[in-house]
Amino acid sequence: MSKTPRITLGEIFAEQGEAMQMRLITGEQGLHRYIDHPRMQKPSLAFAGFLENLNDYRLQVIGQTELHYLATKPPIVQKKAVDAVFDLNLAGVVITRGIEPPTMIREAAERTQTPLFVSELASSTFMTDMLLFLSKRLAPRAWQHGVYMDIYGLGVLLTGASGVGKSEIGLELISRGHRLIADDMVEVVRSSPGILVGHSPETLRYHMELRGLGVVNIRDLYGAAAITDTKRVGLVIELIAWENLKEDDRAMSKDDTIRIHEVDLPHVRIPIRPGRSLAVIIEIATRNQLLKQRGINSNQDFISSLEERIRHGGETPSTGK
Repeated sequence: MSKTPRITLGEIFAEQGEAMQMRLITGEQGLHRYIDHPRMQKPSLAFAGFLENLNDYRLQVIGQTELHYLATKPPIVQKKAVDAVFDLNLAGVVITRGIEPPTMIREAAERTQTPLFVSELASSTFMTDMLLFLSKRLAPRAWQHGVYMDIYGLGVLLTGASGVGKSEIGLELISRGHRLIADDMVEVVRSSPGILVGHSPETLRYHMELRGLGVVNIRDLYGAAAITDTKRVGLVIELIAWENLKEDDRAMSKDDTIRIHEVDLPHVRIPIRPGRSLAVIIEIATRNQLLKQRGINSNQDFISSLEERIRHGGETPSTGK
């Protein structure tokens, strides 16, 4: 389950207005307008009459260069250019360097109810800092059912059918010194290509639901050392009932992956049955993945060695010494 992230101009102003030294000039009625892309635009070509690539869902930044260009034109040409840009129903406009907006820009913003801000920062500084903020807020995100743990410093996502016992296994891992990130619903953010970062929704943070006990607060029960807020996803462990285990899963195989939110992640399937110490097995699976990250793959090394012995008729191949 995923959605296209967006942020309103009102949210930007509330969260970053002070840091970005912004003040609202006019357009309060349009603060509900939103942007859905972290990159901003400078409407230089738009003021020259080329409007085709001006995106009304991006923040528009007007600096000294654009204002100086407008000042070189006759007033009637300036007004026509400004009105044409604001008639596109822009999400929001920021004038940098603390420059008070010319009357025609203020009037165009009022007429179209476009949020118009002034920032004391230089254009380059404003755009760099705002890009960092928007890149995080507008990063693609999705929601994944499961329990998300920090095990030996690796982000491990436990998945499986409802009722398979994910939360109970997560609780056992916590009692063994590992840390909870999220239970039941995990929000995963694709922070950059090939990287997923997972954390808990605010309303569920630090809580687990256990059948027979209800909802418990892990931070209150185990202390701050038992929880952490976020971690890069490094391994997905799928818990399955023993009877649902396929023959292919019982045999040694090559490393498996699973795609979540357009990112391929290492994937392990662990069957459940009474008497198995699943917490220990999950710890081993995590340690094994950490070894793989260092270039040590015991399973593949064994398979390669076995295939080599088969090729030599069951005898250990000569080393030549």
